[in-house]
Amino acid sequence: MNLAVVLAIFVLTYALLIFRKIRGRQIPIWVSMVAGAFLMVATLSISPINAFKSIDFSVLGFLFGMLIITAGFEKSGLINYIVLWILARTKTIDGIILAVVIGSGFLSAFFVNDTIALLWTPIVLGIATKIGLKEKKALLIPLAFGITIGSTFTPIGNPQNLLVALDSGMQRPFASFIEFLAIPTFVSLIVVYYVCKSKLFFGRLLSQATLSNGNIPESELQNPSSAISDWLLAKESAIVLIMLLASFAITEAFPAIQSLAITIGGIKIGVTISSLAFAFGILLLIISPKREYLLVSFSWSVLVFFAGMFVVMSAVWNSGIGKTLLNALPSPVHGNNLQSVGAIMPVSIILSQILSNVPFVQLYSFQMHNLGFGATDIIPWLAVAAGSTLAGNLTVLGAVSNVIIIDSAENRKEKAFGFLEFVKYGALITVVTALIFTVFLAFI
Repeated sequence: MNLAVVLAIFVLTYALLIFRKIRGRQIPIWVSMVAGAFLMVATLSISPINAFKSIDFSVLGFLFGMLIITAGFEKSGLINYIVLWILARTKTIDGIILAVVIGSGFLSAFFVNDTIALLWTPIVLGIATKIGLKEKKALLIPLAFGITIGSTFTPIGNPQNLLVALDSGMQRPFASFIEFLAIPTFVSLIVVYYVCKSKLFFGRLLSQATLSNGNIPESELQNPSSAISDWLLAKESAIVLIMLLASFAITEAFPAIQSLAITIGGIKIGVTISSLAFAFGILLLIISPKREYLLVSFSWSVLVFFAGMFVVMSAVWNSGIGKTLLNALPSPVHGNNLQSVGAIMPVSIILSQILSNVPFVQLYSFQMHNLGFGATDIIPWLAVAAGSTLAGNLTVLGAVSNVIIIDSAENRKEKAFGFLEFVKYGALITVVTALIFTVFLAFI
């Protein structure tokens, strides 16, 4: 294996992810990652067999199921209904920014952050227009912060959390995430709300907005259910999601269930959050007459991106480059939660800016296992999840959801926020929230 070739492909892949343009043409992020994976295989930096083995199909199965269910919520109008229901109960400008931060944060915890970024951006832009807000960043940046922070406290809030839940081998991932991360997540969201509405951030811009003079017609908020365009699909999607969450709760309450497994074609299939999500996604396809519509409309590119990422990061780790890089940085010490959290949080935040948070977690999981961290080392693993997620608030490139917000706004001829502009606000938010999570994980 030629280390120079692996490193060159790695740099090229992430250059494409960062700049995302060639001769003025936009490159989808999945194309960049697939190109990197193809080059890794073509140059024999990883063999085709090992490339296939490196793909974590449990992650892909989870994403498939959740994306199908989310597509049902989106296409039926259920998510818009939830948004309108929240906004119908806001009476002030402060109430709107609270709804944006807390509402998007809560939904991100259960519907995956990138999905909420895609769905909420046009809604928030519409709200900003209706209240006469000239600079849309006053709501879009709080939206980005809320989505990122809110996705932290469940293993299904974002892809990196799922990787941590699966790679760590936690028996009760939901209970573990919620037990240790729910309170710091809620505290951080409240802090973001107060900071964003202060004069230090967007208070002056928000003071120019108004709810008076019919900027928001009551007819749009009095009947949130009018947002539902397909009642049958809405009911089916809601029932399937409730059943899925109930199954998660049952497996959390009775961990022994997770030891049950069957072997099909030499592949061991057990009861995990991944297999359950996949199964209930398939169930929605079976019971819904709109199955073809759901299959066409959901984000296949997400699955392709992750498949490519697994190949690229496996080649980087096997080459020794990843291990060398991580060994040069502060490493967690097995059995010492205080030291581990102190080492993991800054490394996760900084490297996630370079690698992006999901590829970083995939690479760092190799390092965690190499250092002896397993299923019982819950706090260090949760520090990886929290640090890599909060990294999304430091720069635009720290989280895909930030890029989605910018792209969605620009597609509607609206100015969102620039790279340096985001850093100006995000640096303080990242430091403060990282300290909050560090205190809760290390001392409480």
